[in-house]
Amino acid sequence: MARIFPRVLVVLLTVLLIAVVVTSLPSCAPSPSPQVTLGKMHIIDATHLFIAPGSGNKLFKITEAGYIQEVTYEDENGSNITMVTEPVAIYDVNSEYVIVCFGEDSTNITDGYLVRKSDGAVFSLENAGFPMPNSIREYQGQGTAAYFKNAEAVFTDSSGDIFYMAQSGEEAEIIKLNIQNMDSITKTVYSPSGDNVLIFVVDKDGNAAYWGCMKGDRSRSFKRIRTAEGSIHDGLLCDVCDEPLFWLGLDGVIYCMPCMSEFIEWNDPPELYEYLHCAIEKISINATTGVPTKSEYSAFNISSSLGAFIPECYKLELKDRVILVGGSKIFEVYNPTNSGRSLDRRDFDLIHIDSAAASDNFYYLHGSNNSSDSVLIKVDPTDDSYTVLSLSADEYYLYTMSTTTADELIFNALRMADGVNVVGKFDVSGNLTILDEESDIEMVVLERIQ
Repeated sequence: MARIFPRVLVVLLTVLLIAVVVTSLPSCAPSPSPQVTLGKMHIIDATHLFIAPGSGNKLFKITEAGYIQEVTYEDENGSNITMVTEPVAIYDVNSEYVIVCFGEDSTNITDGYLVRKSDGAVFSLENAGFPMPNSIREYQGQGTAAYFKNAEAVFTDSSGDIFYMAQSGEEAEIIKLNIQNMDSITKTVYSPSGDNVLIFVVDKDGNAAYWGCMKGDRSRSFKRIRTAEGSIHDGLLCDVCDEPLFWLGLDGVIYCMPCMSEFIEWNDPPELYEYLHCAIEKISINATTGVPTKSEYSAFNISSSLGAFIPECYKLELKDRVILVGGSKIFEVYNPTNSGRSLDRRDFDLIHIDSAAASDNFYYLHGSNNSSDSVLIKVDPTDDSYTVLSLSADEYYLYTMSTTTADELIFNALRMADGVNVVGKFDVSGNLTILDEESDIEMVVLERIQ
């Protein structure tokens, strides 16, 4: 026993020594990342924000000087941080705020922030709900389609309250955010609890117009107005149309355009033409009674013999007019003369319109001409004169475009000569400048925020 004990003691001491050494070594296991809170996005000098797929969760900006830069982030302590999810949606709110969302896509958002443009400070929307695209989602088996292809998804009233659609289970509701106290943003569900909202607008006084259906029963659809006082009204909004077309005017008032068809037989040649009478209607809320009424703003007739106008269109806002571009038709529905009028794509030598954008004084149409060549034109709405810009299909394949406050056109395109994605600009005189070709960026979202 005297001989065995020292050996056992040595073994025990050796094991103990190894345990002490091992526990004193640095751990190779990764430490959990400290919980950080996003405090700021550096967007102060940005005129546009954009998203490029495959960029590694990066958000980009176009600066006032025309540079392409990555947006950087800070936590609440001013330390630089990176985002762990991809930016998927950008919604310009007003002159003070923009909303940036992160997640899988624009309908599957995990984080969303209200960002103040003046200093980049961010405010989480986690407790309020995240904005959804203002689009028709799986209504009666129709699938997802845009109401306006460039539809506004966020509205504000004259009090500074913010309105957007937020997900409610598998459906959507309108919510209102009061941001008078940024430390305590309050949320109100604005639409009735039984309504599934498909598309909507809100005017300057907080009155909402929307097309929707009953939650759980999408066969029962309706077009409604919810006044700022809370009353609900049916039968006023494009009541003769299966697919309502309504929008917010430059005066902050809701307009709609029901079109009624009439077939007229012409003897020479003997054909049937569908003649559409379009009455642009203005929705007003009586200040005393709170009851909405509609009045005719303007009316015009068009023949659909050259093709129809489709509700899924572009809404273009210039400084003094609103123009709708859809199908073969171009409708000027708000202008200084208060007289609506219609144009046809063939007035601009176009057989198809793929996309559209507008600045204060001009609008831009990209499509195909009578020779089936891809063209980009700039239109002066005061006399309908147009200029063909040098962006032909054999040189560039256009992805997206936007405008600036200086009547410039910003675009992203594939340059056919070398296969490089470029960001370019046409100035007000039509001169082309390439702003960036080194980044080789393809934009999927381009949002003007200034």
